Amino acid sequence: MKRSILLILVLSFSLVAASFVSAGGPPGGAIWADGHAYKTIGTPANFPDKGPKDGIYVFDNLEGQNPVAESKPGDKDYNGGRWQVYVLAFTEEGLAIHDANNDGAADFELMSWEDVQTHIGLGHLEQVAVGPSFECPLIK
Repeated sequence: MKRSILLILVLSFSLVAASFVSAGGPPGGAIWADGHAYKTIGTPANFPDKGPKDGIYVFDNLEGQNPVAESKPGDKDYNGGRWQVYVLAFTEEGLAIHDANNDGAADFELMSWEDVQTHIGLGHLEQVAVGPSFECPLIK
């Protein structure tokens, strides 16, 4: 069962990554990093599980929450657009906070890795899968 869910999530992210290429940017127009919205251009490069990568966090069960990157161009620890995908899901408590009107869409967005960490600590988010590694630059 867990294997099936992971496969579905990886395939879903692959479709999202494909939309980066076809649309010239991420779904909803943003990948958040330190409160700034970035666009990206998808590339066909996938990486093995070696070498430094930054985390990019995609959200499984809340429409309107764009991905969040843990690093951005200009940061000392930025790895040039090499990413490891982590899939996060909002817990029942997190959905109550982020979708208070129960319409299935975020009432506000997490816009930084610090926001994501805070909400993990509060029990609003949990990691449900690890996705692929890939390369795509963040563009201001």
